[in-house]
Amino acid sequence: MRQMSGMYPVILLVCFVCLIGLSVSGTYLIMRVKYQNQADNKDREVLTVQENNKALSDRNTELRNSLQKLENEYSGLESQYKDLASRLDSAEQKNIKTASQLDDALKDLQTARAEVSKLTGKLDAKLSEIESLNVDRQTLQEKYDEFKEMLAPDLVLEPTWVSSGETTLAFDGSLLIVLYETSEKDKCQKGSVAVSYLIRGADKKKLCLRAGKPENFTYQGKTYLLNLLESKQSGETHRFCIYITSPRHSSP
Repeated sequence: MRQMSGMYPVILLVCFVCLIGLSVSGTYLIMRVKYQNQADNKDREVLTVQENNKALSDRNTELRNSLQKLENEYSGLESQYKDLASRLDSAEQKNIKTASQLDDALKDLQTARAEVSKLTGKLDAKLSEIESLNVDRQTLQEKYDEFKEMLAPDLVLEPTWVSSGETTLAFDGSLLIVLYETSEKDKCQKGSVAVSYLIRGADKKKLCLRAGKPENFTYQGKTYLLNLLESKQSGETHRFCIYITSPRHSSP
């Protein structure tokens, strides 16, 4: 009995130690399971993070490629813009030059039109003068035909139209005749329409002429008649029709 009584404490101690061991083992198992679950969760989280990181890395690579592509496209567009800007500037310079040339051409055209207008006016005046000369020539021809019958034997200078200040030759060029319209300083008789200067060498004679009133002059010892057949004025030009006959005839 004593021996059994002495074993109780040992048995209790062993039981207590076993209980403690079981408790520690249970706690260990529980903590291990809990830790394992946590570790598995962490592993899954890490795997998820790695997967997300890879996806982000792929996305980042894709974005980088897209960015590089956009940069290349931007560079191309910038080159095109610079080229277009250069062309536009060149076109504007050409337009400015063309506009300046057009303005100069318009000015030249206006000047040319003014010159053409002046020339047209002068041409019209010349045509009018020519027409007047033709009329005078026709009139003169008619009168000349009459004079030819009447004065041909004594006609020294045929009827000739001369302008004021123009020199006319008579007697084979040895006598010069110059007519002017009369003025107050000429001191000609009333009704005179022209003053005539007859020049032979150093000799000079002045005659005041009236239409239909011949004036006589002496040449080489003979007397002749200077006749004013008609006078006309066209603008500022004075013209006279004169002829010279021997003294046996006067104006018809």
